[in-house]
Amino acid sequence: MIYIHDFRTLHNVSTPGLCDTFNAAFSDYIVPLHLTPSILEQKMQGENILRDYSIGAFAGNTLGGFILHAADNKVHPTMLYNGGTGIIPEYRGQHLVQKMYDQFIPAYQAQGIRKIILEVISTNLPAIKAYTNTGFDKTRTIHSFKGNIHTRKKPAGISIKENRTPDWPLLATFMDMVPTWSNTISSIQREAPFTVTWEAAIDGHTAGFISVHKDTRRIRNIAVHPEFRRRGVGSALLQYASDQFMGAAVSIINIDEHFPEIDRFLQQAGLTNYLSQYEMEIVL
Repeated sequence: MIYIHDFRTLHNVSTPGLCDTFNAAFSDYIVPLHLTPSILEQKMQGENILRDYSIGAFAGNTLGGFILHAADNKVHPTMLYNGGTGIIPEYRGQHLVQKMYDQFIPAYQAQGIRKIILEVISTNLPAIKAYTNTGFDKTRTIHSFKGNIHTRKKPAGISIKENRTPDWPLLATFMDMVPTWSNTISSIQREAPFTVTWEAAIDGHTAGFISVHKDTRRIRNIAVHPEFRRRGVGSALLQYASDQFMGAAVSIINIDEHFPEIDRFLQQAGLTNYLSQYEMEIVL
């Protein structure tokens, strides 16, 4: 085994090189992932992942592991989001995640970072142990769904159309659940070139919306105005989105366990709960 002791930012790592390491690290993951450089760039743009706040574990010039960090502000960030941690198989067993954080957390504190948050699959015990040993605590459990949409016929009186300039302050008031990082309105706005937002209207009033990442068909957010709930708006939006993607499977991630009504709604629409995660945080 080659032991790694060189931890640096990803400032000089190209997207194709980072993508190769990402795919190698996640090839045997609980949920196998394979990204293209284009999809990785979209992820980095949407989540606001910054190379200068991300960490690499290097064996010479070889990137053996990484922690991708997004920031809440590019100029003076106070919070980071771990948008992906991966170690390629040949470098595992060295506690690299904990070592990377041990080296960089003092630097983050000096830069004004006060909190780091992340999501980890609930059955990934080694990762949970590594984060816990670093000082992270669980804050909530979140569920993910995927499948093919099958809803009832759209009720009369609901019109749906794309809006390329949504009134996000208004749409934000439709949400009861605090979304996870990649599903926030800020992330959707950053991801705008790759995400489509459809809005439902009743009698000329905006009744709900759904935003979907076009390449992955991942639903970023869906919400209905409180005054228009239980009138089929949410189901109509799901079905409309499904129709635009020719009935292909869609997914939605990170639904807070404290909102079981959303779980039921998604399952009634034909989606299956395939994964649970813990959201964790460390206060610096």
